[in-house]
Amino acid sequence: MLNPHGLAHVGIRAEDLARLSAFYEHAVGLRMIERAEGCHIFDIGQSTLLEIWSGGCSSPVRKSPAQQSVRVCFSVERLETSIEDLRSRGVAPSGEIGSYLGTRWVHYTDPEGNAFGLVDKHG
Repeated sequence: MLNPHGLAHVGIRAEDLARLSAFYEHAVGLRMIERAEGCHIFDIGQSTLLEIWSGGCSSPVRKSPAQQSVRVCFSVERLETSIEDLRSRGVAPSGEIGSYLGTRWVHYTDPEGNAFGLVDKHG
């Protein structure tokens, strides 16, 4: 029986690997830990990695669920503080703060049209 201890990594594909990686490193503030041929890997905390692979397709607008079947959401300690940090880096949310089952969240769109979010589990 599978007994997972958490999520090891999540991956997204990029049409322009260098551009999308630069966004997540400099605008979002993630720490790149490895740069390999066709893949850049970021530490997103709690022993979890974000992998960005080449070979994707970008979109000038937010991708539909059929174009992006997985949404990456980063857990944060304080939602408003994290929103302000991203705003100071030129990254604005795609909508208002939402809430569901004791969590609060906000969504963003990266330069290739991928939706991502921030989640505050403290509600």
